[in-house]
Parts: sequence; C-alpha cells; structure tokens
Amino acid sequence: MIDEFKGKNFLVTGGAGLLGMSLTKKLTFLKHNVISTYHNRLPPKNYNDVFEKYDFNNYEDCLKATKNIDYVIISAVQASGVSGVLQNPTSTILPNLKIHAGLLEACAENNVSKVIWISSSSVYQEFEKPIREENIDLNSPPYELYMGIGWVYRYLEKLAKYYQLKSNLKIGIIRTANIYGPYDRFDDIKSHVIPALIKRALKSEDPFIVWGHKDTIRDFVYVDDLSNAVLNILHKHCNAEPINFSSGTGISIENLVKIILQKANHKVEPIFDEKKPSAVPYRVLDNALYDGYFKNEIRTSLESGINNTIKWCYSDEYRE
Repeated sequence: MIDEFKGKNFLVTGGAGLLGMSLTKKLTFLKHNVISTYHNRLPPKNYNDVFEKYDFNNYEDCLKATKNIDYVIISAVQASGVSGVLQNPTSTILPNLKIHAGLLEACAENNVSKVIWISSSSVYQEFEKPIREENIDLNSPPYELYMGIGWVYRYLEKLAKYYQLKSNLKIGIIRTANIYGPYDRFDDIKSHVIPALIKRALKSEDPFIVWGHKDTIRDFVYVDDLSNAVLNILHKHCNAEPINFSSGTGISIENLVKIILQKANHKVEPIFDEKKPSAVPYRVLDNALYDGYFKNEIRTSLESGINNTIKWCYSDEYRE
C-alpha cells in the first residue's frame, strides 16, 4: 500500500466496466475509501455497497460525484467495437466529449487533487514499428477507422494539459493498447477483438470466420496489469504528459486466434475473410518511458490473460 493513498477518497468512474471493476476490486482489497460509479451496466451484487449511479452526460452529476474526492480515475467511456463503428461511426463522439470534459471541469471546481485519464492508442497515426509518445504526428490523422474517436482523444489530451496549467489539478494520462480481461463487453456491437473471438469460440462456431487480414499485428494489455499501472502513475507521474502502457509486444491476429481456440478447446480451422473491414495493419506501443519510471513491472502473458478471461466467462458474473 502506498502511504500517499492512506485516508484518501477515490472515485472510479465507469466502475462496472472492464478497467473500472479491476480498479474497484484492487482498491477495496487494499481497504482504501472508494466510490465507483455505474450508469447502464449494473455492477456485481457483492460490490453494491461501493457503487453509486451517475450519468456523466449531465454536468450536475459530474459535480456531485467528485465532491469531497481526492483522487479521480476516469475510466468511464462510450466505446464501440469495429462492428459498432461501421454501423454508426459518429455515435461515440458527443458522449465522450461531454463525459470527459465535464469530469475534468468538475474535478477542477471541486479541488480534486489528482486525476488519471485513460487515453488510447487510437490517437496515433499509422506507424510501422513500436510507437513512442513523441512519435505522434498531429499533422497526420489517426487511422481512418479510428478517425472520430482518435481526434476526440487528441483534443481531450490537450484539454487535460490545459486544466493542469490553469488549475491546481494534477493529471496523469495513459495511452493504452487494446485492453481485455474479466468484465469485458461480450455483446455483438460493443465487444472488441478478444472478447468477440472468445464468445464465438465458446459457442463452438463452425465455420469460424475472422474479419480482416491474418497478418494484422496488435498489442494487447491485460486489465489487471493496467490497473497496477494506473496506481503507479497516480502516485508519481501526474504531469499531464501522456505515457504509453501496454504489453509492448505485437502478435498477429492469426496467432491470437490460435491461442483463443486452443484455450477454449474449440478444434476448428479459422477462415480469414480479407474482404471484410480490418483495423490498422500494425499497432504496437513502445513502453520504454513507463518501464524507465517503473522498473521490473511484470506483464501477464497473453496466454494466461486469455485463460483467466475464459474462466471468468464460466462464472456467475459473466455478462454480455
């Protein structure tokens, strides 16, 4: 337990989601004072005593939630998978602007001490090797599929920097890769690649068709590793300078599918439909900056993380 955190009040927004639940469980286990928020997605019943319902599209709720809070972790997000983006590419823009800008303003008004905001690798332009924080080129647009949310997150990163300059708010910004793990979204519209593939593998789909090119390279991060990073950065990197956090290791979609099928015990030969939409061909984050600050930080292997996620899918808490 970090001494700085003793007696402090934590707020975890989006607490019923993937990262929010990991943080809520970790903070309650460490016996910190924590309030977690939810909106549409109900939290597990055994954590009801730490959850409160808010709608952060409403600024009054932003103010109420952040009152008398020392540390705020903004993991509330309006997200969508590839299918959702293709169906309605602008649907997440306005909600994310309102949620994040409203929470930053409320934190400043209520004299919150520190904030962690979870940004995304979608801010980066195409890059053919592991990309470092300073490699971002604001004169080059984000990849076309992520264009909307990529520009929103670029703006919000600058907005967070502005709040730190103009108020007493200290802000940590984490650019993270694809997050996965227990409490992920497994519905058809909002799920990302790993939960979507796990769900289909557990249903023993045959034929097993995967959208896009099998040689696409991705970087995935297990959610509990990210929640550890959040607390590290909250402790000593709240300077409004974005910092990457991921596994730092790329894997092809072909090999990812093989691991998921093996862990789900689904013996089928996958078919890659390259005519279907695919995401950016290569996206891996360089973690040298984070690893320089927080040495010997162990990441969960992809095999172990997927295995843990599949085990959770058989639990009573599994939700689509």
